[in-house]
Amino acid sequence: MTTVTQRKVTSLWVTRSDQPPLCRTSSGADFSTERISSALVRVAVAGELDMRNAPALCSYAGARLHTSSRVVLDLSDVDFFGSAGLTVFEELDTLARRRSSRWALVGGRAVNRLLRVLGEPVYAHATLDSAIHALRAPI
Repeated sequence: MTTVTQRKVTSLWVTRSDQPPLCRTSSGADFSTERISSALVRVAVAGELDMRNAPALCSYAGARLHTSSRVVLDLSDVDFFGSAGLTVFEELDTLARRRSSRWALVGGRAVNRLLRVLGEPVYAHATLDSAIHALRAPI
């Protein structure tokens, strides 16, 4: 027997029509955006992140770096994190450098497992508060 659960994604940021969508579902993953402050947004991902939807997350999170100088990528609700998800980190690094922006990662069990195997090429904060604090601190 298979149990299917439906995720409800709620955006806490009211958008204008010229802004990218704030919630998106892409092949097994839900993306949502929450504005934390005028310069800081949280991109939350729930579900599975793999080669089917990593490019969509790159586009989605990258669009947030165009409208905000700091982004928290919150993967704490990701159940499966395939190696294709690492391209998201690389893309965010590239975009952040180009825009003189910053981003931080909140990992979860699936993400942290892969990062440990790879020798932790990206630092994953344990909590959202920790990631927000890191981005608010001066460089």
